[in-house]
Amino acid sequence: MASVIALLSGALAVPVLASPTTASAAETCPNTSNTYVLERRPGNTKADAYTDKTLRKYVDFDPRGGGANAPLVSTDFTAKVPWTSRIVATRGGKFYVFGRDGVKSFRDATAEGGPLLEPVDTFADTGIPWLSFEKIWASGPYILTIDNQGAFEAYFEGGHVMPNGQKTFAPAPGFPGPSDPRVKEIRAAQDVWSAGGATYTLDAGTIRKYTMARFGSAFNAPTVVATGLDDAVQGWSPGAGTVYTATASADYSGLVRGYTGTDTLVSANPSVMSGLFGDVLSDTATCLAPASEAKPVVGTPADDSDLPPAPVEPDPDPAPGPVGPRVVRGVFTLGDGRPAAGMNVLVEASDVAAEHPGSQKPPVLGTTTTAADGSWSLTLPEELPADVAAVAADNGGALNVSATVAGTTSSGVPMIGLDHTVAAIEDPATARPTAFAAEASGEQHTTAMIPAAAPDTTFAQPTAAQEATTYAAEQDASSIGAASTAPTWQADNRALESSYTPYVVNGTDVSGQAVTPYSSGTCETLRTALSSRIAYTTVGEGHASWDAYATVDYDSKLSTTVDVAVSTGSTWKASGGVSLGSSVGQTTGYTNQGPNFARQYQIPIEYTKYKYTYYCGGIARSSYQKIIAGRYSVPAGGAVGKMGADVRYKDGYSKFNASPKSHRAYVEPGSYFQLSRGKSVKWNGAASVFGVSLGAATTYDRDHKQRITAGKKAGRHDIWGQNDRVSGNPGLFFSW
Repeated sequence: MASVIALLSGALAVPVLASPTTASAAETCPNTSNTYVLERRPGNTKADAYTDKTLRKYVDFDPRGGGANAPLVSTDFTAKVPWTSRIVATRGGKFYVFGRDGVKSFRDATAEGGPLLEPVDTFADTGIPWLSFEKIWASGPYILTIDNQGAFEAYFEGGHVMPNGQKTFAPAPGFPGPSDPRVKEIRAAQDVWSAGGATYTLDAGTIRKYTMARFGSAFNAPTVVATGLDDAVQGWSPGAGTVYTATASADYSGLVRGYTGTDTLVSANPSVMSGLFGDVLSDTATCLAPASEAKPVVGTPADDSDLPPAPVEPDPDPAPGPVGPRVVRGVFTLGDGRPAAGMNVLVEASDVAAEHPGSQKPPVLGTTTTAADGSWSLTLPEELPADVAAVAADNGGALNVSATVAGTTSSGVPMIGLDHTVAAIEDPATARPTAFAAEASGEQHTTAMIPAAAPDTTFAQPTAAQEATTYAAEQDASSIGAASTAPTWQADNRALESSYTPYVVNGTDVSGQAVTPYSSGTCETLRTALSSRIAYTTVGEGHASWDAYATVDYDSKLSTTVDVAVSTGSTWKASGGVSLGSSVGQTTGYTNQGPNFARQYQIPIEYTKYKYTYYCGGIARSSYQKIIAGRYSVPAGGAVGKMGADVRYKDGYSKFNASPKSHRAYVEPGSYFQLSRGKSVKWNGAASVFGVSLGAATTYDRDHKQRITAGKKAGRHDIWGQNDRVSGNPGLFFSW
């Protein structure tokens, strides 16, 4: 039944079964079940152990089917549980909290608009050592325990009431003692719970089922009902015939799997949900009904009146106007954010010579100077060098450009500013920029100068073990994707402290010092390739909740902008990006996945790490590194594209209810809606490469789109845009 939380011992406790029960003819079997999670922050520190825990309520909309036909949905209902306590859930939304100040019972009153933990009773202290039990869990009306000597005991609310009105617990006699081999097995198990008159244990990937001839007697020899669940760390049952397991949640991405069966469990849904972290307490019913066909709703219905139907797809882009000047622009600042005025800006083509080994000088496209406010702009020449024009044409008409400023502070510290932007080059056949190039170009970045490395620096490259400790490795390991914006700075050889700053040099903060540009002659850079790697990169995301199906198309060619990372040592920051529009062969995305589905989609892109040396007047002034995305490249034996992170947590009723009403629309049964113009949201953590996490965004067109197709159940399928109305520029849309 309910999962048990052994906070003090660190054991993952869960329920054991009460005596067999049979639903009476008059009993109504529910088709939903409440599931509660006592959240524990992954990677617990000692300080976390002394922090009150959060109990969060979920609703299982298909407990009988093991999540095969409806989702497990997180609600907005939470409550705090003291860190000094242990909590057990019993039948009917009742909880016992065992604390230093005694035992109290609570009930889930959210259905009536009350709190998740509404006080019910206070119990007298009769000397039962609740906080020192090795394991503690519930089975029907009983609280079952195993102490540190292996003694197995059961308790129930006694009929005796103290003069002060407090209730008491009484022992239930006749249970097997510590010598019972079955009790020893249960004690040693990783997790234990109960449902339908049986006790289940999870240990080393195996689930065993224990029964008693009668309640209170010795356990019979167990039956193995499932094996091979090697990554499962806990289990629970909403009722007889259903078992859920959850994987470890070191990165907030615990995966829940559903099984059904009696003597042998079979997979019902290998991915009921992800993003679960903490210890599960389940409200176990004596019988369960099939899932409802209705949309899963938790809480007060949202105001969804006057919402428009979604068009088949947004209006097409307007025809591009006359070709104007090809301008690239940006803003450079000092480290403290003040303008970097009067700096010489070197503008180069980023992509040329990317395929050549050894050292190359990127073609110079022009130079300019920053204005008083740090801004700069440059109109590219009408006649580009042949190799530059060829690279732009092969890149869908987008020319990737780098802009560099450099100089020294008043204390003699070399500084560098590195930006990366995109120019739209006209298509010779139409004399207009392509839609991809026009969408990718035009961004203006504000870029802070940073301390540079000496020109003769040999940059230390991180080991695989060091890369495994980084922010990028944490993001890559997450099955639910990046949940927040990446930090400004990342280290490629360790987890970087949030207070890191590159501006303290030899004990002096140089962020506000004036920077004098190098003034001796022509400036240029020399680029040397250090290493190349292939990393699967997020380029799409589809959503299909209740009675719907998701499609992500990423066909025919690249259409993605990826961060460029820059470094003057072992720390890195994103600084603009490169847009990739070249041919990618047969990458196709995924089609009609759902219901209750939401996944990102990834393709393999080759990334190269370069060392740059900056020269002025023929003198090497400084050096730095860059990580730059390049061509689509399938590794030997690898996938042309693959499923990425599970992002179902972005969908559902509560997220719909919290969305701006102006962003909402609905898809009529049997019809579809798709995004096929504009630009997607930027996915943080889209790729992890060389120990650095990079973001990416995709340009939508007829070959790159997000689509949802509604099923034909009664009712409508609601969607909403992340950044705008769905027929505007939403970037991404979600589903309920």
